[in-house]
Amino acid sequence: MEIASLLGRGHTVTSGLPSPIGVIMKVFILITSLLGVYGLVNNNKTGVYFALLTPLFEMIFGGSSLIEALNTSNISVAFAIQALVSTVLGFTTCLCVFKTNPQATLDTMPAANIRQLSDSTHEYAVEVVDVTKKYFLGPIVVPAINGLSLRVHRGEFVALMGPSGSGKSTLLNLIGALDRPSSGRVLIDGVDISTLDDSELARLRNEKIGFVFQAYNLIARSNVLRNMELPALVKGYPKKERLKRINDLLTIVGLDDKAPRKPKTLSGGEQQRVAIARALINDPSIILADEPTGNIDSKTGREIMGFLKKMNVEKGTTVIVVTHAHEVARMADRTIHLRDGRITEEETVGSLAT
Repeated sequence: MEIASLLGRGHTVTSGLPSPIGVIMKVFILITSLLGVYGLVNNNKTGVYFALLTPLFEMIFGGSSLIEALNTSNISVAFAIQALVSTVLGFTTCLCVFKTNPQATLDTMPAANIRQLSDSTHEYAVEVVDVTKKYFLGPIVVPAINGLSLRVHRGEFVALMGPSGSGKSTLLNLIGALDRPSSGRVLIDGVDISTLDDSELARLRNEKIGFVFQAYNLIARSNVLRNMELPALVKGYPKKERLKRINDLLTIVGLDDKAPRKPKTLSGGEQQRVAIARALINDPSIILADEPTGNIDSKTGREIMGFLKKMNVEKGTTVIVVTHAHEVARMADRTIHLRDGRITEEETVGSLAT
């Protein structure tokens, strides 16, 4: 209707505004409409607000015009009806947008998929079946993973070792659903993650996988509490539960007094401990750690690995660690050596040894 009005082929509730305010409002409503549709289609939280602006303005202008129509005998019946329709449609659209809020997408996944992602009866936490991953740099094809197959038992602690460029981090990204394989399958608890859509993958990462990166990946402008709260907020924990989990985990990693501090005020070891606590906030069944001791001294590194081992032993959390350090690998149940995107050797120790 606003497009037709701009082209001079009709009138809307904004037509009664004095020029050029009326034209500006028409253009503004059109822009917010397009941004809102784009945001909703792409499941973007910001798009919700743009989507709400259009019906909100139509409702406001429609309501104002309707009141004016009722109080002014010079206003035509047709305009009064149009104002009424704009008001009703605006109000109805606002309700519809709230119901389709992308922020709630993770909480409205079909029940079948929720049960599927929560299945804890499968023997293996992770299965990688004949996976390849190729990167294309113009005409050059770089094979990062070459037909690799791997199984990780529930509660197993696995170390991935190999020279730089052997495919360790690529494999970890594929397992963590941060990337998709060129061919083959990656299964988490028996579920082929290539069959999941973006919202289901987001839920999988949020609920079942905890990530610990070498660079910590903390949000610099937010304090420790806010950094840790984000995954729990996405999952939908109430505030009281979020704060309890944060306080408990910070106590476990010895940082219970650091909640109000910004990451830049912490040492490298403290930042990594915050990253581990954040990774554990939603009780994930799998922890993926990419060189978690790479940026810290050896003493702090042993402490970091001690926390991961504690979670593995006490909670049965499956841990997969990429490392160059033999000291770290010795803490694992099994060490897998990679070269050129393939497994070249496996060392099994502890209760999993045959």
